[in-house]
Amino acid sequence: MIKRNLAAAGLLAISLLFTLTTSGKELTVREDAGHYHLNSHIEYILDGERPLDELLQRGQWRNKNDDSVLNLGFTNQSVWIRASLTIPEPLTRQWYLVIPYPLLEEVDLYIARDNQQPAIYTSRQQTEDQRDQARSYQVALPLPRNLDGQVDLFLKARSATSLQVPVELWREDHLLLRFSLVSLYWGAYFGVLCALVIYNLFLFISLRDLAYGYYVLYIGSISLLMLCISGVGSAWIWGGQPLLPRYALPISTALVSLFALLFARSFLKWQDISLRWDRSMKIAAGLAGLLIFYTWANPIHGAMLAGLLGTLVIVLLIAVGVAGLKAGVAIARYFVLAWTTFALGASLYLLSVFDLLPVNLVTKHSMQVGSVAEVLLLSFALAHRIKDERARKLAALRKQQMAERQVRDLEMQSLEQAMHDSTTRMPNASLLNQHLQTMMSRKQRVALTLVHYPQVKDIASSMGHRLAEEVFCQLMEKLNRTLAGLDGVVCLESRQSAYIAIPEFGSAAFVVDLELFEGPMEPFIEQVVGNHEISVHAVRLPVFMNLHCGVAIAPEHGDSTEILYQHASAAQDRSQSSKVPVQVYNNEISDFARRRLDLVTALPPAIRAGELELYLQPQMNSTGQELVGAEMLLRWHSPRFGPVPAGEVIDIAENAGLMDLLSRHVVTEAWQTMKILRERQLNIPCSINLSVQNLTDSHFVTFALAGIREHAIPMNRVIFEVTETSMMHNMDAVIGSLLQIANSGCRVALDDFGTGYSSLAYLSRLPIHELKIDRCFVSQMSSSQNDLGIVQSTLKLAHTLNLEAVAEGVEDTRTMELLSQLGCHRLQGYLFARPMPLDTFCDWATALSTS
Repeated sequence: MIKRNLAAAGLLAISLLFTLTTSGKELTVREDAGHYHLNSHIEYILDGERPLDELLQRGQWRNKNDDSVLNLGFTNQSVWIRASLTIPEPLTRQWYLVIPYPLLEEVDLYIARDNQQPAIYTSRQQTEDQRDQARSYQVALPLPRNLDGQVDLFLKARSATSLQVPVELWREDHLLLRFSLVSLYWGAYFGVLCALVIYNLFLFISLRDLAYGYYVLYIGSISLLMLCISGVGSAWIWGGQPLLPRYALPISTALVSLFALLFARSFLKWQDISLRWDRSMKIAAGLAGLLIFYTWANPIHGAMLAGLLGTLVIVLLIAVGVAGLKAGVAIARYFVLAWTTFALGASLYLLSVFDLLPVNLVTKHSMQVGSVAEVLLLSFALAHRIKDERARKLAALRKQQMAERQVRDLEMQSLEQAMHDSTTRMPNASLLNQHLQTMMSRKQRVALTLVHYPQVKDIASSMGHRLAEEVFCQLMEKLNRTLAGLDGVVCLESRQSAYIAIPEFGSAAFVVDLELFEGPMEPFIEQVVGNHEISVHAVRLPVFMNLHCGVAIAPEHGDSTEILYQHASAAQDRSQSSKVPVQVYNNEISDFARRRLDLVTALPPAIRAGELELYLQPQMNSTGQELVGAEMLLRWHSPRFGPVPAGEVIDIAENAGLMDLLSRHVVTEAWQTMKILRERQLNIPCSINLSVQNLTDSHFVTFALAGIREHAIPMNRVIFEVTETSMMHNMDAVIGSLLQIANSGCRVALDDFGTGYSSLAYLSRLPIHELKIDRCFVSQMSSSQNDLGIVQSTLKLAHTLNLEAVAEGVEDTRTMELLSQLGCHRLQGYLFARPMPLDTFCDWATALSTS
């Protein structure tokens, strides 16, 4: 309403100055004519921001003396246009002022006749909202019926693209007839594009070739672009939204460039021909993607940049096609011809848009003609591509027939490989299974031994699979030589004197014929498999390979190979959990497996019921007189199973996928415990242990740090303990989690230091603040010079790196005095106190402070 009132006020001033505005270029309009061109009967001013009355007073109107279209190129200004008409007789039919340029966003029309008040105002937005005008692909503003006499038309136009203002008068019946003819033209155009989309979409779904998918997207982008340029979109799709093409036009142009580049790259497969051209297309595609986002923020400048980018892309695609021809790609000739045709049509259109060529029938429709010719030629290219691929498939079929003859010659070799491990060339489980079946069918008494070396996979995770394979091959060679000299061990393959089989990487198996063997089984096997030291040159340290060994005897422990494997594997698992090198299967192992299954089932309800709690073990200063910290340790007193060792709880949680549930419960309880300690005036640092699964899960670390902040616990009072063996699992993820912890202000302690083999190699990379010396060295240091030397070296290393040192396992006064002399910062062990519940710990700490 405000805009209309202002318009009426402006027209009042216009009518007062009517005598000054009468144009000498009047046009006589007669009812019997069908339409008139007003391009040679107009005057204009490129200053649309000034009021019309001010422009009339200054008399700065420019005459236009030819019949060409008023084309002002890219400009941010609006233009005023004036045309004077003489209508001898009142108009009995509906007439329209038509502007055949649908990209105009704002068009305002003021009609004044015979100095009458008030003047008539209408606009494109108002006309399209009312929906009472004849449907048209152009801007069509209705003139009042019964209009006659001296009429002045004042037109204000604005566009985010090229500002072209062709002005015409059309009688409604002629306009509808023209609309019908143009509809047939555009129907045929978009019908061709639609047919190509359906055809190539079917090919894309059938062949799963990205080239056809990109081509479908490219045709869709071309369709959107032409909907904007032609006015078909305004007529049928987004009528009443004249500002929508401001965004749709540059975005569709950028999409055309983007999908054209992706199609060209996939169609010609430039990544296999020339990396330089492929890189150029990637850069241009990136610019097109950026332009899409830029256009959303600044559509006016985006339209000009889209035109420039489109020109650059067309030149690049033609150059790429020519380079493809030189490289011997036959289908590139269609590609070059298609883009040359499109380039010619687009160039004529863009030159007219930039006011470098006049607007006429050729330049107005050159884009449409060039685009339809281009998509047809590209479809021919795709069809030729299918023909070439079919020829290649036929050639491949002939090669396949020749290869089949070679395959028959390689079948025996393949069968041989199927019975051997690819890494060690030793027999695999299939060959071992054949021997076992043969021996068990003869009722022979045999022992199946499974050996697993867990450190092999740790080496593969931390130092690479190639080094792990080298280590494993050395192990198997030594083990095979050892077994070859022993009585009773079954030779699985005489050709290479192989006595072992490889069920999986990191494991080995062999069979002992007990009819040829005398003596106890466990010491014999432990002596055979447990004495192998491998030199790993990458870290310049000798590595003693730990192992887990399980033994099952037939027919006592199974009358089939499947059951024997099952029981040997169960014995191996028991060997791992009980830390026993060799374990022979017995009924207790089955009971242990059932108990483990029951514990897995009972653990989640126990967590929810609060059966798991945290105990605290104090950490004292170097003299053992002052409490300087505490370590939180997990305890589970189950009403059904009794006390469950913490190590078993952790092992169950890790293997059953319950580690995240358990760890979140533990850290939640830990922060509540530290809060209670602070309330009881025990503001001491507390340590909490993390597993390898916690360190490789960034979400858990974020959860833990958020809990610290939520309970208002000072970050420097929290110490996260990690074992050095956990460093071997996904080293990069572990270091990332430790950096996140250290950057938050919390401290990191390296637990069980000295028990692994990676500490010296990776210590400089870890953001740690403390070293915890393992109890196996501390407990024996007063009686063992070797352990004492290890502790001394560790403390020197800690002092050199400015790290605090914590000694675990302090159980006597002599050990405490030695550690104090060596400069150990904190002490922990049964000499001071065992782990205890929170309330007991608080009472103990209070009694210590008072004493």
